[in-house]
Amino acid sequence: MPIAAKIMRTMREIEIPEEILTQFDVPDARGNRPEPIIAFINQMDELLTKEQRLLVMEQQGCTKTGKNSIATLAFGYEHADKTLEEKVALWATADIPYSFQCELNHDGTLSAHFDIIAGQKYVCVCSAIKKLSQPTHVSDTYCGCCGGFVRHNLQNALRVKLRLKEIVSSPFSSCGKRRCEWLFEIVDK
Repeated sequence: MPIAAKIMRTMREIEIPEEILTQFDVPDARGNRPEPIIAFINQMDELLTKEQRLLVMEQQGCTKTGKNSIATLAFGYEHADKTLEEKVALWATADIPYSFQCELNHDGTLSAHFDIIAGQKYVCVCSAIKKLSQPTHVSDTYCGCCGGFVRHNLQNALRVKLRLKEIVSSPFSSCGKRRCEWLFEIVDK
């Protein structure tokens, strides 16, 4: 689940003007409920441009240390001599905790997605979703947090610098009709 205090810190780091920052109602993280952070994310949609939101959210993400980070760094070192195309092909069979799929697109961008399906519905991987007390509209911006997790691990594994270009879809915002999917621009190889 995105953490408002971390998002606020990132907004300051990328120099969002203080007159915008003071308009946010920052929820108390101790409650650990998704509704207040969803309201906070909705404020981001109102107060920031799409480019600003993507820049902020690509810096978020949980599980960026530990077994997952160690595994993606090891993958990156093991395959450092390979081309990007070869690394992406090898990623499909890699034994990485909390793994996801990725593919190199014809235009040089990189798509990544979770394919978790329960019956015929895609299920959001964010554990906070299970805590919702009632159905709630959720902006795709919320799912930029998982995009930050994916970006971090792909940068480790593929040894490239990525920029979150688009939050393509989310089971959270589509009532399970679409998967978690992000589009990344390769900034530096």
